[in-house]
Amino acid sequence: MWCSKILVAYDGSNAAKKALDLAFQIAEQDPSITLVLTHVLHIVSSPAAGIGASAIVIEDAEPVRLELEAYAARAKNLSTVKLLKGTFAADLIVECAKEQECDLIVMGSRGRGGVKGYLGSVSYAVTKNSPITVLIAKDDD
Repeated sequence: MWCSKILVAYDGSNAAKKALDLAFQIAEQDPSITLVLTHVLHIVSSPAAGIGASAIVIEDAEPVRLELEAYAARAKNLSTVKLLKGTFAADLIVECAKEQECDLIVMGSRGRGGVKGYLGSVSYAVTKNSPITVLIAKDDD
């Protein structure tokens, strides 16, 4: 089989939901394929946060975590759900795929950032920097 472990990058956008569905369709074809569901919590450095607080999370992870758990309950061959924290989502996604020994990354064409181009900046950076195949699920918008 050309693929044994799929990392799905999820941000709650319509394109990311399509990516999850696509990854599930691929995994259903072969029960030996496992899924790694990921979401990046974007953090920024903040000197204003006070002494000892070097970074703050700029989103509430709970809604996305609940969505991922609902998808995870559907998955028969789930390996893990990972919440990644960092500044550069693309780097974290590529690094997680390496650490988890994935051979395919599936993600949406653009996320919640509002970029209306065909490829968002994160999906573009992942395709550019990933040593493994990246499958992009296009949003209908």
